[in-house]
Amino acid sequence: MVELQSSYKIKNLRSDRGGEYTSTEFLQFYAKIGLERQLTVAYSPQQNGVAERKSRTIVEMSKTIMKEKKLPYKFWGEAVNTAVYIQNRCPPKALDDVTHFEAFNERKPGVKNLRVFGSICFYHVPGQLRSKLEDVAEKCIFVGYGKCEKVYRVYNLQTNKVTTS
Repeated sequence: MVELQSSYKIKNLRSDRGGEYTSTEFLQFYAKIGLERQLTVAYSPQQNGVAERKSRTIVEMSKTIMKEKKLPYKFWGEAVNTAVYIQNRCPPKALDDVTHFEAFNERKPGVKNLRVFGSICFYHVPGQLRSKLEDVAEKCIFVGYGKCEKVYRVYNLQTNKVTTS
């Protein structure tokens, strides 16, 4: 996917020895695309320190934003995706004030769309999906961002489903 979205060629992938990375299906995938795999020694997260640290940051950030709004664990996946979205727009020390988003897309990310995870929001119901007597908006909880910068993910409190707005 990275190669399709950029001019960068991935040469190798380092991972732990988790079953998801050592399955036959994954090995066949590696062989098919010509990717060299590097497995760390079992129970040695220090061999993949950068990834382990980033993972910890994302987990801690996710827990914090969920706890702040007292949201149940069913929103865990949305919180993780939101944490990654925000992290990709924060410049790390290693990139000299260039965000991960900017390094990958070669343009500065927009930040005007950032919202508070778990906040109350209202989803506009298109006229085609409601009668004239029904409300034009439904109360929701903001749970993240869509694939595009102008799309939000919201949890509809009436339908108990996540939708995009």
